[in-house]
This record gives sequence, C-alpha cells and structure tokens, in this order.
Amino acid sequence: MFGHARDTGFDKFMYAIDLLDGQIDPPADVLTHGLSQEFLTRYFSRMREDPLRRMVARGEIPVSNTPIAFENTRSTLSIAKDHRLTSGDMSQVRWFLAQGMRTGISFRIRMSHGRCASLNFYSAEAHSPDHLEAAMQRLFLIGHKSHALLEPKLSRTRGNILSAREVECLRWISLGKTNREIAHQLGLSVDTVKEHVQSLFNRLQVNSRAQAVARAHMLAYLD
Repeated sequence: MFGHARDTGFDKFMYAIDLLDGQIDPPADVLTHGLSQEFLTRYFSRMREDPLRRMVARGEIPVSNTPIAFENTRSTLSIAKDHRLTSGDMSQVRWFLAQGMRTGISFRIRMSHGRCASLNFYSAEAHSPDHLEAAMQRLFLIGHKSHALLEPKLSRTRGNILSAREVECLRWISLGKTNREIAHQLGLSVDTVKEHVQSLFNRLQVNSRAQAVARAHMLAYLD
C-alpha cells in the first residue's frame, strides 16, 4: 500500500483513530510510514498548537470523507489563505515544512460510536494542480484499502467510548429518570450513579443530561 502512495509523490503517511471526531487530542491508535518516533512524540505533545487541527475543530475547514489538499508555503496554508497565522502558528508551520511536509492530502472515515479514522498523506514537494487532482483520487482509494486492512488489527479501539454501566445509566437518563431512580433500578448507590453520570458526561464531552441524550443518539448508543 505504502509503495503505491509513494508512486504518487507522497512518501509520508499517518493513519490515526480518534475516539471522538473533532477532538484535538492524541489519537487512540496511530500507524505511520516515513515519520520518525521523534516527530510523533513532539507532534502529539503539541497537537493543540497545530493551526490546521484548530481550524478543522472550529469548523473553518471542512474535513470529511472527501479528500482535501493543502500546501504549506512557510508563511500560510493554501487551504486557508485568508486565515491570519499567529507567531505560534508560523512556528508550527515552519517546523512541519522542515519535516518534509510541504503538501498534504487528508480525509476521514467515520466509524461507529463516534470514532473517526484520519488518513493523511504528505509530500516534501509542491505539485501541479493536475498532478494533485490525480494524486487525490489515487490516495483516496489507497486510504480506504489501508483502512480496511489496518482497522481490524487495532483491537484496543474497537470497543465503545462508554462502559456498559455508563450506557445503562444513559438509557435511564433518556427516559427522564433521576439519579436516585436510576440507582434503584440498577441496585447501586446514588453516589455511584453520580460517578457514572459524570464519567459519561466527560467521555461524551457534554454538560447536561439533554446534551448527553442528543450526543448518544448521534453516536448510536440510543435507538
């Protein structure tokens, strides 16, 4: 697979699985080619400073199942020419360029329970529009084939975001039950139920019971 990607002029590859789509945290699983462990250690420790990630998280750049291409020009990112980079952004952009990451092609594959596979291909060279368009089409197919091979092997992210007990609490919450009523139904103490509810709030990144139910429907925890 990686050999086919190199044939397009993109010799670096990062496949990562995020537990919640849109989060800016180190992925639950990652597999790379052409990127050193030293690079990964520094990148993941400063991931929240990545200007591209921040723009995606804010919805300024749509990253979906359709590939996007961008070029690092040292002073800006071609996909967001109107976005003014801070001095910190500039530092990160120049560091990426020094790592041989001038042109990138990225897309996502949505998975169950909020997980998302992120596929990213990088090249140290600039590419003509025609070559970039052809590369996007080939790398899209290569990425999906890679995902089909890699995802089953990454067993530790195949489980749910929520524990079985948290899902039980969530289902009772969706029926309008209080913590005391849930405790009675599950044979638990009220304090234990409160801990489960707070935990599922944190895992789903919500602040209320209504938000938790809405998020749970979106992630297919609730029918």
